[in-house]
Amino acid sequence: MSESQCTLARPVEIQGIGLFFGQPVQLRCRPAPAGSGIVFVRADLPGQPQIPAVIANVPAGPQRWTALRNGEAEVRMVEHLLSALFGLGIDNLVIESTAMEMPVGDGSAKTFTEPFLAAGVRPLDAPRRRAQLRRPVVVTEGDIFLAAAPSSGGLSATYILDYGQHFVRCQSLTLDVTREMFLDGIAGARTYVLRPEVDAFIKLGLGRGATPENTIVLEEDGRLSASARFPDECARHKILDMLGDLSLCGGFLSARVLGYKSGHATNIRLAKAIAEACAEDGA
Repeated sequence: MSESQCTLARPVEIQGIGLFFGQPVQLRCRPAPAGSGIVFVRADLPGQPQIPAVIANVPAGPQRWTALRNGEAEVRMVEHLLSALFGLGIDNLVIESTAMEMPVGDGSAKTFTEPFLAAGVRPLDAPRRRAQLRRPVVVTEGDIFLAAAPSSGGLSATYILDYGQHFVRCQSLTLDVTREMFLDGIAGARTYVLRPEVDAFIKLGLGRGATPENTIVLEEDGRLSASARFPDECARHKILDMLGDLSLCGGFLSARVLGYKSGHATNIRLAKAIAEACAEDGA
């Protein structure tokens, strides 16, 4: 990735519906100057409040999606968009939204990478801010494990998906996260849900934007509701989510990351731990 900060070459508009709440939403993504970071704007609310995409703005609580909140203003399911920005090396952007939840598109980050690539990415005259670990950081919860270790060679991500004898066979892969790898091997991996979760979501009034095209349902016997784009698409989507969540750590991360059964909650805990470690170590 470039050593310079980047933004979009021109504004981009994206529209769709949210996955969990099914509300229509329009985004207008505008180029932003160096040092301004990624900032969401709730254009539908009085005063159009801004929500910077920083780890301090992630609200506490259970996470089926990644949210950002500033005062009463909130945006939800930002992980695919943040992952696309990380993968394309975009540091600065203003994202005006007409609703709380981001559009799901086809359930992958291609919803954002394709229009961003069409607009073009423009370098800025400022060095990129990086998060360079000097010591390992580990987050655990029961048998869930997520760790980041120092690396001088950019970012590599390993994920091990394991539901035991149910839903899908164990998937594991390691990827060196470059722009090309992101676009070819990560961006297109779609979101998925386990069959028992479907009824639970319906009872909670969630999943109103889910369709067979944007959400893969994993049956307990291993069948999938749609043809997979990759043999290990579920593990790749976990890496997609992980990159979006970890992008909140305060800079473009250089590390070796290993996740086992981890998800949004542990991703956010690790992002906070990385931010704290880098601040303490002066990295």
